[in-house]
Amino acid sequence: MAKIVINVEKNNDVCILRPCGYVDEKGGAALCEAAENALNEGFQKILINFSESPVINSQGIAQIIELAEIIVDEKGGVLAYCGLSELSISVFKMVGLLQMGDSYTDEKEALGYLAS
Repeated sequence: MAKIVINVEKNNDVCILRPCGYVDEKGGAALCEAAENALNEGFQKILINFSESPVINSQGIAQIIELAEIIVDEKGGVLAYCGLSELSISVFKMVGLLQMGDSYTDEKEALGYLAS
C-alpha cells in the first residue's frame, strides 16, 4: 500500500490530524506519532478527520485504540473523530473507541463540540 500522510492543523486549542491513505499498522503508527507530538506541544484536544482514509484495517484499529488510551486515560485529554464511514463507525463502536471519543459528521460539527 502507498505511504500514508498525516496532515496536521492547529486550530486554537485543538490539533486536527487528517490521515490521507490506508490506515494499517504503519498508518496507525504515523497517526500515533503525530498525536504524541501534539500532546508534547501541550494540546489536550485532538480531532482525527478520517474523510481521506476510508479504509482502516484491524492493525490500524489496534493503533488507534492505543492512541485513544494515551490521549484520554494517560493524558486526560479529549478525543473526537469525524469523517468515518458507516462501517468504521460500527467497528469503532464495537471496540470501544466511541467510549473514549465521540464521532461527528464533519470537522465543523466536531470543532463546535471541542470549543465548548
